[in-house]
Amino acid sequence: MAKAKKKNSAQSKGKDQYGNLHELLILKIQSLYDVEQELTKALPKMAKNATSNELREAFEHHLEETNEHIVRLERAMVILGVEPKKEKVEAIRGIAEDGSWVIKNVRNNAARDAALIAAAQYAEHYEIAGYGSAAEWARLMGHSDVEELLNKNLAEEEAANEKLTALAEGGINEEANDMEEQKSGIASIIG
Repeated sequence: MAKAKKKNSAQSKGKDQYGNLHELLILKIQSLYDVEQELTKALPKMAKNATSNELREAFEHHLEETNEHIVRLERAMVILGVEPKKEKVEAIRGIAEDGSWVIKNVRNNAARDAALIAAAQYAEHYEIAGYGSAAEWARLMGHSDVEELLNKNLAEEEAANEKLTALAEGGINEEANDMEEQKSGIASIIG
């Protein structure tokens, strides 16, 4: 009985091992497919809870892009000869939970917008890393059609991240900064 368990354990372990970069590329694309689908659930919640019109519009625009990312990933999988399917990624669920935490716990509107930007940038940076690796692997293996699809998604993720940075630096973080208010209050007490 003990030998049979060891054999079954070894068999199941072998099933989850990957032998080459091509298999890892497929796994990465399936993982990105899951990431994008999870973000189609998170982005509407973030848009609904953003008080800045520009931030809300940025989330809504990126949701449209995210839906296109899903289509491109499906095309990439078909080109690589695999059925489109998701590989569950726990990390994106944690990142999405960060946005949910912000929505539930940050009451000040300006501070919530600043924190929503930070939460969204966690996701953008995660996606940028994933797409960058996958596109490079596709390039290396000569999958130019797949590389092109991945690079389109990568460019849109980078642009979304830049937009979030511009919104943060363009006034949202400043509006959320209550330290100036506290300094003024202290100065009037001391003064």
